[in-house]
Amino acid sequence: MSSVLQKQPENFCTGKEIMKILEDLLGGQVALARQSAITNLINSQ
Repeated sequence: MSSVLQKQPENFCTGKEIMKILEDLLGGQVALARQSAITNLINSQ
């Protein structure tokens, strides 16, 4: 896992690709974190 995260940023074209890699590594945890972040953003406005 750490070897994937240590890749240089220029290897990733978009945030969407980074999220896909994290989803592959962490499974459903990323989806829950994304949902929580969106909920917190909406509630703060």
